[in-house]
Amino acid sequence: MSVDGVIITTENFGLCFTGVFNGDTQGMVTIIVNLSTGSGVFFGQNTFTGTIITPSSSASGTIFVPFAATFSSGNFRGEYSLHGSNGGLSNLHAFGTIQGSVTTFVGTYTATLFTSS
Repeated sequence: MSVDGVIITTENFGLCFTGVFNGDTQGMVTIIVNLSTGSGVFFGQNTFTGTIITPSSSASGTIFVPFAATFSSGNFRGEYSLHGSNGGLSNLHAFGTIQGSVTTFVGTYTATLFTSS
């Protein structure tokens, strides 16, 4: 949908993660773009299934990851949180930053992990 030079779209996506997070994610994102500047925001949630590796251990399962970011000049930067769902990740929580390329959707992330009982 495009209104007054702004386009809003919702897309499904899948990504592969490596690093602290090793696995695949499927999700939905809403993207809002100012057509005159090419900048905008995106936000959504994904479900990650895989293994999280820390210096002291690793665990596998599923987590839910809401996120939001801004983008301009072909790059995005934002934040996410995560909430464990099942398996060895059920008590896991985290927050961090995301950044990367809007055109390739390749980027980096930071993660601060903690557990609850």
